[in-house]
Amino acid sequence: MFNNQEKKGAKQAVNVKAGTERRQRQLMSVRHQKHGEVMKHLRAEEDDASSQTAVQVANPEDVWSYDARSTPASVPVPLLPTLVNMCMNGPTDREVFQGTLLIRKILSVERDPPYDAVTSSGVVPRLVSLLERNDYPELQFESAWALTNIAAGTSENTMMLVNCGAIPRFVALLASPNADCRDQSAWAIGNLSGEGAGCRDEALNHGAMVALLNVLSVRDQPIHVLRNATWAVSNLCRCKPLPPLEKVQIALPTLVDLLNNEDDQLIVDAAWGISYISDGPAERVQAVLEAGAIPRVVELLSVPSTNVKLPAIRIIGNVAAGTDEQTQVIINSGALPAMGELLRHPKRALRKETCWTISNIAAGQAYQIEALVNANVCLPILECLSAPELDVKKEAVWTVANITFCGSVGQVKYLVNIGVIPPLCEALRTYDPKIVTVALEAMQCFLQVGEDEKNAGTMEENIVAKQVTECGGIDTIEELQSHADKNVYNLALQILEVFFTTEDETGGFNEGVGAGVMDFAQGNNNENGTQQGNGQFNF
Repeated sequence: MFNNQEKKGAKQAVNVKAGTERRQRQLMSVRHQKHGEVMKHLRAEEDDASSQTAVQVANPEDVWSYDARSTPASVPVPLLPTLVNMCMNGPTDREVFQGTLLIRKILSVERDPPYDAVTSSGVVPRLVSLLERNDYPELQFESAWALTNIAAGTSENTMMLVNCGAIPRFVALLASPNADCRDQSAWAIGNLSGEGAGCRDEALNHGAMVALLNVLSVRDQPIHVLRNATWAVSNLCRCKPLPPLEKVQIALPTLVDLLNNEDDQLIVDAAWGISYISDGPAERVQAVLEAGAIPRVVELLSVPSTNVKLPAIRIIGNVAAGTDEQTQVIINSGALPAMGELLRHPKRALRKETCWTISNIAAGQAYQIEALVNANVCLPILECLSAPELDVKKEAVWTVANITFCGSVGQVKYLVNIGVIPPLCEALRTYDPKIVTVALEAMQCFLQVGEDEKNAGTMEENIVAKQVTECGGIDTIEELQSHADKNVYNLALQILEVFFTTEDETGGFNEGVGAGVMDFAQGNNNENGTQQGNGQFNF
């Protein structure tokens, strides 16, 4: 390991504690980015041949000319006042059901459902009350469907349902003997919870998690019910600020069990739920470890589905962001080879998440960085360092920087040996000042290693500085002296003054150009972080 006093121009934070603290600061801005999973779903209705027939024979002005076969688009919105009156004041259940059914139809169109027209009609409290009609499950279902779609609308639409007491009624409906009612209630709770932490906590406080887990525990539950219940559980675990661990930890055994299901959609939502629970302090990570999730999650890194891989690597990354002991669990699980393959995956999001995960491991101990070296993930990291996508490049820069901050001298030399300097110089040309700052800090460490070797007499010149010059990096660093960001300016100036100041009139780094090999024969042992082989580093 470097000694802080030995690194004159480099970042003075190489010890394990500092590396861990840096990793946690990094996670605050990186890990908590939203993924592509939908937080709310509108339940549309598929058209079929019978529906098309119904549209052709329907009388647009007669509410009784429509039935369950009618397409949502065939029901005219101008009928809404009549339908609302039937739902709210119908003298018979038949009229109430017809009004509710057609309101639901109007709300089930895929493009621009008239949420505001329905909510402003005053019918929402009535629809909520109909959720209690245990004697009429078909009416409960239609009302639940209508409310579910309203909850998929704006925040104002969603909050109207909450204020009308929809959440406890939906929780109660999860115990319905009718599978469609259970399914629609789970869907509604998922939509309501997806609105934000406030609605999520309201659902948790009314027992939604326990009720959903009860649904998932029923043997021979229809697959559509399992899917919506799993998605709802996942939404109960998400949103910031995160729910208290004790509120969501009870879901872990069920979610881990669902990872072994054959249905990809179930696996995806279960994995996202676990990723939300593992996101945060070490006690949340520990809960996931104790639930036995990691072996199956590691297997999921190698399944064909990209949608499955993404939450799986997020879980791995969250665990790797924990304590050194928790990070070691990931290394011991055998996840690193699969992660090396993901670094070359065509999907940008997977490469970015995998780079981020590896950067967490690289912020640990030197022996953990050595595991990365032995798993051959460093070369694809350098490929990501040259990636055109800024977010992928950013994570690769952090990975390289963490190795220089937390690794051994031998591991830093290994990166130089496999060609880190040219792509790192390329990263200095990005427009993100944070990336440039971190890249400059890493560059200081590399340059200091080269300087130390020169001062020790091992090399005739600073080979790292020579590489920086040859790939045009010195020109880039000089340009950064005019950068608007103060940190970038100061770092660039310091690097130039410490490592690139000429000592004679001719200047430059032409001295000792012929020395092309740095021989670190003692670097063969793993403690120094070098590659097994002849012990030579060719710069």
